[in-house]
Amino acid sequence: VKLVGGDATFRKALSAASTKANALYPNLAGPTFLLNLPKLLSALTKLFTPLFPEEVRKKLKFERGPLENVELTEISHSGDQAKREKFLTDIDKMLKD
Repeated sequence: VKLVGGDATFRKALSAASTKANALYPNLAGPTFLLNLPKLLSALTKLFTPLFPEEVRKKLKFERGPLENVELTEISHSGDQAKREKFLTDIDKMLKD
């Protein structure tokens, strides 16, 4: 699906669905974490983030974090439970900051 320059009907439907979802499920509209971005992408986000609306900036969090030295299989339900607990604790700390 082509989002940029594509069908306006699709964009309107996507926007309406997002608005309705935010109203029905406000707890799901929390912060968005962007963890461990590559340096070039991190620099670009720092450049363009001030251009975002205030409401969007409040919901974005750019962090260097717990996925840096962890394999996803290690923190899955069937993986290493100690590493999983540490990962979840680290994420909780980021949420509270």
